[in-house]
Amino acid sequence: MPSERRNLWARAGLVLISTLTALAGAEGVYRLSTDPPPGEGGDDDWYQRYRHMNESIYMRSPVEGLVYEPRPSSSVEMEYGVAGFDAEGRRSDGRTLDGAEARTHIVLLGDSLVWSEYVAVADSLPHQTEDALGPDQFRVSNFGVSGYDTHEERLYYEARVRRHAADVVVVVFCMNDLFIASGPYGRFATDEERAQKDAQDAMFDRVARVRRETLDGVAQTEESEATFKLWARLASIYRRWAFEAHYVDEYTIAAADDARLQRMGASLQRLGAAIRAEGARAILVISPMLERWNDYPWDAMHVAVRAAGEAAGFAVADPLPAWRGHHSPESLRSPGDNLHYSAAGNAVFGRFIAEVIRR
Repeated sequence: MPSERRNLWARAGLVLISTLTALAGAEGVYRLSTDPPPGEGGDDDWYQRYRHMNESIYMRSPVEGLVYEPRPSSSVEMEYGVAGFDAEGRRSDGRTLDGAEARTHIVLLGDSLVWSEYVAVADSLPHQTEDALGPDQFRVSNFGVSGYDTHEERLYYEARVRRHAADVVVVVFCMNDLFIASGPYGRFATDEERAQKDAQDAMFDRVARVRRETLDGVAQTEESEATFKLWARLASIYRRWAFEAHYVDEYTIAAADDARLQRMGASLQRLGAAIRAEGARAILVISPMLERWNDYPWDAMHVAVRAAGEAAGFAVADPLPAWRGHHSPESLRSPGDNLHYSAAGNAVFGRFIAEVIRR
């Protein structure tokens, strides 16, 4: 009997040691897979580069209602290539405009989706749209300005863009166009303007104290401080699963705010009228969130934007129905980003916009 008991304890000890060894190995593998490679900059390095870019290629705008606008003939070197604007405020690509008058002129107006954050000029959305249309017959101008909402796009069009005699103006609606975004805004805003953004962010926190970015921040902090990082990661996955049952973020909050919807609708009314006054065709393209298309929490935004665009006289196009079942959101987006497109994503989006223009 004592011998059997000793054997039982020995087996239990072996199982315990094996389990602990497996967990330690899994922890080591997880740490190796999540640690940045030696010599690579962290988030602070990226933030400093991004801040330097904003300070270099934007300036305080003299246009009433605009906090900032592109700095003409500006450029800065980024990891993806040159970022900047030409003398007319277009994202500079160095292409010649020889024979421009003989080609149909398309203007793409919008925020960082049009400017095409994180990719080289040749991979930008306007460039890909021109390639899909055929550069011999069409030229596409990139009048995207990072961080602009629909109201600011309207002001920028009236002040800077309408004089460029477009045949077609395509306004690309990004899901953050209902609220003040970050980026150049914080660099060039006055104290009063910063207070407006602070009030907006406080409203988001008041309406939904826990949102996806809140969970992500908690998860990053807990994982960085945890002795067993794999366990902390598993706990954060469980919290995310529980949160998804009652999903809310700043986009869904903004879409339920009547004042923001009315402001967007009024801006589209003014913008559509200004485009048509120049003899151009007005198209509004809705860019979906590049995430979870089978369980999509942002349908209300699509409905609201389509209704506002059609009421303002735009031809409205939404690629989401066509993309479901043909493209995964992961294949279109920049890594870790559910708003911005990768080079491959811009090619797909550019082909969609080209088809809409031809129709």
